[in-house]
Amino acid sequence: MSANKQPSRVTPLEHTLIGAVGGVMEVCLMQPMVAFKNALQEGRPLPTTPIQMYRGLLINCGSIAPITASQFGTNRIMERALLQQRGGQPLSSVDRFGCAAVAGAVSALVASPTELIIIQQQKKCTPLLQEVKHFAATYSAISAYRGVGPCIGRETLYAAGYLGLCPILFDKLKDTQQFKDSPASAMAIAGVVGGVFAASASHPFDTIKTRMQAAMYTKPEYLTWTSTAATIYKEGGVLNFWRGLLPRMTRIIAATFILINVRSAAVGYLEEQRQPPQLTAEKLLPELSQ
Repeated sequence: MSANKQPSRVTPLEHTLIGAVGGVMEVCLMQPMVAFKNALQEGRPLPTTPIQMYRGLLINCGSIAPITASQFGTNRIMERALLQQRGGQPLSSVDRFGCAAVAGAVSALVASPTELIIIQQQKKCTPLLQEVKHFAATYSAISAYRGVGPCIGRETLYAAGYLGLCPILFDKLKDTQQFKDSPASAMAIAGVVGGVFAASASHPFDTIKTRMQAAMYTKPEYLTWTSTAATIYKEGGVLNFWRGLLPRMTRIIAATFILINVRSAAVGYLEEQRQPPQLTAEKLLPELSQ
């Protein structure tokens, strides 16, 4: 998470695998927040049983692994390309924020179709296989990407928050006098700020996407994301775009801590294992005496 002071020995593929593991861990812990958020955005009753809260967990785990994997992997590829272009000079905060945003946009191509199935499952209380068969029999293949526009907007801001802003802020705070002896406090502040930014900035796009995917093509007011935005505004004004923010913000703040700490621990471990062997005085003395 620190600024790029020396070339990393951890490859983009390894960052991708780390992202997949971290994503599955986060979903298993925070799936109820997804169910609460979707219910609030659609205006339907909140789930009350564990089965309802965890409906869609299987496909969410299956989808979040490639989503976070693509975010971690793309982010590392972008950072490595910029480092090579600039002759190994450390990346600026703007560079790192931009790399994270691009990684988020790429991941939306995976996130959008899987979240559509999750929303339909939660809306109709159907098993995964039954919903997939119904969708395939009812809609065209291109319909799987319904809502991809606002999903790209959401994932761009989401990844910029947790994968860009949080590490940047942590690096700045931990080197200050106030937090020099308390990196955990620096991480707590960075995680909350990054999570709040990621949730609040991206939530209007998420609300639009959720409405479009829930209604599919049954309501003309939800046919496009511009008409969906106009409908949401007419229903309750600007604040209506932030409906369901609290459970989503809770999830994203937790996800920021989980994902960033998983990445930090895994990358730190791999870097340590690949450190060149240090020549100690004991090892040098025999050579010097010859």
